Amino acid sequence: MNLLFAVSTFAVSSLSADEKADAEGFVPLFDGKSLKGWTAAKSEGENNWGAFSVNEKEKAIHVYAGEKPDSKQKNDCLNSDAEFSHFVLKLEYKWAGPRFEPRADWDRDAGLLFHVHGDLKKVWPSSVEMQIGETPGDKFVKRRFHSGDLFVLGRDLRAKTPRVDGKYSKDGKLVTGKGCPTPLGKEKPKGEWNEMEIRVEGSKKATFILNGETVLEVFDMEKKNDEGKYVPLSKGRIGLQAEWAEILYRNILIKELPVKE
Repeated sequence: MNLLFAVSTFAVSSLSADEKADAEGFVPLFDGKSLKGWTAAKSEGENNWGAFSVNEKEKAIHVYAGEKPDSKQKNDCLNSDAEFSHFVLKLEYKWAGPRFEPRADWDRDAGLLFHVHGDLKKVWPSSVEMQIGETPGDKFVKRRFHSGDLFVLGRDLRAKTPRVDGKYSKDGKLVTGKGCPTPLGKEKPKGEWNEMEIRVEGSKKATFILNGETVLEVFDMEKKNDEGKYVPLSKGRIGLQAEWAEILYRNILIKELPVKE
């Protein structure tokens, strides 16, 4: 082994999590202390972020913190003020306890959005979503959504992903669709932190990674322009969903990538 490489590898591995992220070129989108740089769809004035607050102990964004189980709550979406095109985004999430009306009898549900654009007051804004869903759930209703699924949010958006018999497959045929389920069993049990990662190359490709494993790839993301023609969907904001289940998000890091011609 090259001595210089060995020393460099040891130096990086001995860093703290924050130092390592900085050394790898990542910067925080959430500082663990405030929601500066984010805006909620249902925010109500200055320093109000709807369903979202900061859990200082966990250094996390806390959704529905302190709300009574089974109480009626509003869904919401927290969007970054900044837009991104080519990037790697990492975060951790974990499910907490309560669920809320009108989905108190549903499996837990949330989502990580990217290329968010258009009306930011919409709770489900035009965007591409890496689903966050409880696996396995205990209250199956109609259809089970689980972490790593693809959703294309918006009537005027479309994307392609390999799919065989309704399941993601790297060797499958490319099809266009609003949603695509991924294999079960990649999410950790409720109460444990899960690692999510999306690698986005503008409109060309997005890779979904859950707990170190690639679970889905998305290609050719497009939106309709004012003339009704499909054009590349190449940039937008980052969004975090609140969908009637208590969840925490932390260690939200992003690294912008050079644009390849």
